Amino acid sequence: MTSPKAIRVLVFGATGVGKTSLCNTLTGRVRPTNNGPFGVTEKTHLYPFIEHQGRRIQLIDTAGLHESNGGTVPPEQAAVQIVELLENSKHGFNAMLHVARASRLTKEQEEDHEFFVRKMTESRVPTILVLTNCENEEPMSAWTDRNRSAFNKFGYAELVPTCFAKGGKLEEHFAPLRNQSRTAVLDQVVKHALVEPYMLYGEGTQRTLKDAVFHIWNQFVDWAKLPSHLRTKTNEGALQLLKRLGVSDKLAEAAVRHLPDLIEDLASKTPIPGAGKLARLVTLNLLNRFRK
Repeated sequence: MTSPKAIRVLVFGATGVGKTSLCNTLTGRVRPTNNGPFGVTEKTHLYPFIEHQGRRIQLIDTAGLHESNGGTVPPEQAAVQIVELLENSKHGFNAMLHVARASRLTKEQEEDHEFFVRKMTESRVPTILVLTNCENEEPMSAWTDRNRSAFNKFGYAELVPTCFAKGGKLEEHFAPLRNQSRTAVLDQVVKHALVEPYMLYGEGTQRTLKDAVFHIWNQFVDWAKLPSHLRTKTNEGALQLLKRLGVSDKLAEAAVRHLPDLIEDLASKTPIPGAGKLARLVTLNLLNRFRK
C-alpha cells in the first residue's frame, strides 16, 4: 500500500496578522517576526516538511500584497512576488490557511480572500480561516462562537481560534495555548486537504507557466484596481512585462531566472528523453534574446 501523498499548504493574509508566527509554531522553525507596520515576509518562503497524524505537510508562506496603510504594494514589487509565488507552486496546493486577527472584518481580509481563493485558485482549494490573538478569550473559541455567522458567505472549511503569542510575562499562559493551537490547525489541515493537489499550471491543467504568470497577474491587476494598461499584452514575454511595469533590471532578472528551472522540471515529466534539459536550453536562449 502506498503512503499518502504530501500535503502542501499555502498560507496567506494581510501584513502583521501573524502568518510567520503561525508558521514558526507549526514547523518548529524560528524565522524573524515583527509586530511593526511593515511586517517581515517580503517574498514567498517554503518551510521544510513536518509530520502530523502520519502525513507530511509543507507550508508555503506568502508575502503580503497590502502595505501597512491599507493600499496594495507597488505593481513592480507585486509582479516579482507573484513570479516567486508561482516558482514555489509547481506542486500545487492541497489546502490553504487564511490568517486574520480575531476582530472586525477588514477590507484587506475580504480582498485577500477574493484574490487567493476566488481568483487565483478558483475556489477549488479548501481554505481554513485561522484567527489569531484569541488568547484573551476563555475559552479561545468564544470569539468564533459569537461571530461564526459573519463568515458564512466566505465558505471557509473551518474557523480555528488560535494563540501564537510568545514570551514576556505571560509566557506561561501562552505556551499551552500555542500547543493547543498547533494541534487544532494541523488537525484541520489533515481533515480538509485535497487528496490530489490543485495545480496552477503544468500537466493536466492545459496551462503553461507563462499562462499562469500572466493569468494571475491580470487577476491581480483587476483585484487591486490598477490601471488597465498594466495588464499583460498579447505575445509579451515575462521579462518584457516586468520591465514595462518599472521593475529594475536587477529584480526582473532575479524573477525571470526562476523560469528555466520550472520549465525544465515540467518538461522532464514528459516521456521524451532529455526533454527537460532541451526545454531549459531553449528557455535560456529565449530569455537571453529578451534581455538584449
